[in-house]
Amino acid sequence: MNRRHFITAASATALLSFLTGCKTEPGGEKFLGYWKSDSKYDPDVIHITRNGDSFLFTVVAKNPFGGGYQTHNLPGKLDDSDNILAVGDKRIAYDESSDLIISGQMKAHRSTEAEYQAIAQQDSNTP
Repeated sequence: MNRRHFITAASATALLSFLTGCKTEPGGEKFLGYWKSDSKYDPDVIHITRNGDSFLFTVVAKNPFGGGYQTHNLPGKLDDSDNILAVGDKRIAYDESSDLIISGQMKAHRSTEAEYQAIAQQDSNTP
């Protein structure tokens, strides 16, 4: 009888160890939050939120044809890795050592909601 209890207890312990070692949260949590590009002039600001199993990528960028800033909402999803987010035809990589997101020539560091709102309020689409 003791052997049967031992085997049952060992099996339960192994199962609990396996379950606690498994990821219960969806990937990509490191992308969530506010980001500000490293551009010295007219920086872009980005807000990345969850949208079900995917992401909502909101970028506020200077209008290249003059005027103020414009807001663009784009869907995003993880792309074969927890460190790469696919947004449209772009790939945004997360650099863990620097806590940056990088895409092509753009680099952005973590920001605050206040910095995001300060630039977002300059949106030329806002009345």
